[in-house]
Amino acid sequence: MADKINSLVFFDLDGTLLSSNSTVLPEVSAAVRSLKANGNIPIVCTGRAAFEVREIMAECEIDSLIATNGQYVEFNGQVKFNRTIPSLLCHQVLTYANSRDDIIGFYNYDQIAISEDQPLSRHFYQNIASSFPQVAPDFYQTNPVNQILVIAHCADQQYSDHFPELNFMITGPNSIDTVLKGNSKGKGISDLIKSEDLHVPTYAFGDGNNDLSMFEAVDYGIAMGNGNDAIKNSATYVTDTNDKLGIIKGLQKYNLI
Repeated sequence: MADKINSLVFFDLDGTLLSSNSTVLPEVSAAVRSLKANGNIPIVCTGRAAFEVREIMAECEIDSLIATNGQYVEFNGQVKFNRTIPSLLCHQVLTYANSRDDIIGFYNYDQIAISEDQPLSRHFYQNIASSFPQVAPDFYQTNPVNQILVIAHCADQQYSDHFPELNFMITGPNSIDTVLKGNSKGKGISDLIKSEDLHVPTYAFGDGNNDLSMFEAVDYGIAMGNGNDAIKNSATYVTDTNDKLGIIKGLQKYNLI
């Protein structure tokens, strides 16, 4: 990559950089490598934990990462931010989830643990083509937690009403990403730009509700054709779907490759 940074380009993973079968299409990984060779910095920006995305980053030659919805940030391989949720809050959310028969996942940069092995949790991890985590409901007592995942029978606003100190982002019919209030993918982007004093054009690709904050934090928001109405309505440009090379077409639109 050239020494001069021309732009920062942030990529959501599921439904965006990844195809419907949760892999990076060969043409897309080649495009991201070309993007980097042109002096731009590609950055993964995901709700997933850092360790879950290392293979994808290596495949695309990406060295920078915003993980667990802005709670954990790396730039050029160096950790810049690592925000955690207090154990008392983790305990309170777990207790409330148990009362609803929901399941909790605890995420940090190198591990995931869930509270129960149930068909609902099995189905969730199968859907995102991820290996099933360890079952350890007391994980938060001895390990840092960057993000809580609520695997709910019905993802609704009840959690937000009970825990105003947390930010609950509904990412699917059965999933709610949970971080500290005020944190998000967009906050991770803003903090990274400020900490590294980067004054270059910024772009973001996304498809869902937890990508809305990304679009607020960058100059150009590119929504995937498979994205929901909210993300499309907030976008600067709507590209093709994740399965029809929408990433490549979006990068070409802005002459980044």
